[in-house]
Amino acid sequence: MILKKSILTAIAIASLLLSACSAKPAASTTTTAADAGKSDKADQAVEVKIQLPEKIALNQESTLKVQVKQGTAAVEDAEDIQFEIWSIKDIDDTETILAKHEGGGVYSVKKTFKKDGIYLVRTHVNARGQHVMPKERLLAGNVPEKDIQEYEATVAGK
Repeated sequence: MILKKSILTAIAIASLLLSACSAKPAASTTTTAADAGKSDKADQAVEVKIQLPEKIALNQESTLKVQVKQGTAAVEDAEDIQFEIWSIKDIDDTETILAKHEGGGVYSVKKTFKKDGIYLVRTHVNARGQHVMPKERLLAGNVPEKDIQEYEATVAGK
């Protein structure tokens, strides 16, 4: 009986010692204001809005823009922003143009369209560890209403 108690006591003590050795220390919950600001920013998504003219004239240089924000703040330090542009009639022929920073979170490219048609513009925005790729439709020159409706119906069907 005494031997049984001694063995149980030894097992209990060994268990306590082993669990004490493997216990992780409590993490500090102290956060500075600077740390809190960094955490808040890192948790917020980078928001991207492509800004295009309603319609673009042929053979005239046009400016295409993108507004980049994180929360309410303009992103002034994007690592890389590119505009990828292609006609819906030739999806394999894309043109990629590196954007220039204008200020206020706005980045832009200049492009001259030479053919009538419906084009797609996708921006590739690399900012603050995120990659965002919105896409918008663009009309260049004279595009028949029928073509626009057919395109919209195709996009709605996907």
